[in-house]
Amino acid sequence: MNFTHFGRMVRAVACATIMGIPLVSGGEERQAPPQVEVVKADGVSTSERFEGYLFLDTGGQPLPIQTDGDIEAFLAEAEVIKASSVPTGKTLPQKLTLKGEGFEAYAVFKNIDIKRRKVTDIINGRKHFSLDWRDSYRYDIAAYELDRLLGLDRVPPVVPRTIKQDSGAVSIWLAKTVNSADLARVLKVDPPDQRRWNQQRLIMQIFDNIVANRDSNLGNLIIDPNWRQWFIDCSRCFGATKTIYYPLEKISHCERGLWQGLKSLNEDEVRESLSPHLGRSEIKALLARRDKVVQHFQKLIDERGEAGVLYEVDPPSEKAPWAKD
Repeated sequence: MNFTHFGRMVRAVACATIMGIPLVSGGEERQAPPQVEVVKADGVSTSERFEGYLFLDTGGQPLPIQTDGDIEAFLAEAEVIKASSVPTGKTLPQKLTLKGEGFEAYAVFKNIDIKRRKVTDIINGRKHFSLDWRDSYRYDIAAYELDRLLGLDRVPPVVPRTIKQDSGAVSIWLAKTVNSADLARVLKVDPPDQRRWNQQRLIMQIFDNIVANRDSNLGNLIIDPNWRQWFIDCSRCFGATKTIYYPLEKISHCERGLWQGLKSLNEDEVRESLSPHLGRSEIKALLARRDKVVQHFQKLIDERGEAGVLYEVDPPSEKAPWAKD
């Protein structure tokens, strides 16, 4: 027996057990989870990709628009009838009430765009130096565009927009959600399906590495009524660093769709989608980080096979207690 290979398998099994992701031996393929039943309101078209989540109006009813294109057009063009400050967050966003054709919906407007020189951040317990540091609404837009290129659909729609001569980004409000930090601290609720929770957290860790998230925290992880995780507030991402902030040796599995998205990510389409929001050096650094992540998982797949590394996120098993709030 090759004891080096045996040792790797032991570590893989131990890590998978901790993460709640079973390994399949002998190259046996895991069966895909059953399709999620999607609740549809009259006159509302939606998609299974959101696992039943619907964007809501100010009265808590499903919006008559649900596709990315329709939501983007609404965010870019709808009349602003009210604006108020959001009490949480470092970037001082505003909560907007937007008026569409026969409905109103909430959105978030962020116009922060700060540049600094020679900044040292504490990221994942380590010091990281940035010669050119930036906190910008442009990165929120870039994160959304990249999320869609990867096929994740975990960053809510956001578009550039100028409001009262202030350039910024407007994103749709995620109603009937809580942030992860409040689950234990305020609501004192644990996820009912720890395995599914961990499966989604792995996606976030990989995405954080791709976008070089300098401010990854539980307050930026939003949980909807199906216990689905959404990623928000990416204004402190990107930059020209090629550094992997969250050690890949501690990430032993990858969601199958994300893996396919990472492998097929085309440099030309990245530049076309992200060049309005990122500079050349930032796009180059993004692709370099992507390459490191792909190389990491390809090595694991070569050692264990796809069945030992890739997984599909389990479907939701029950509703969150705030689903009917």
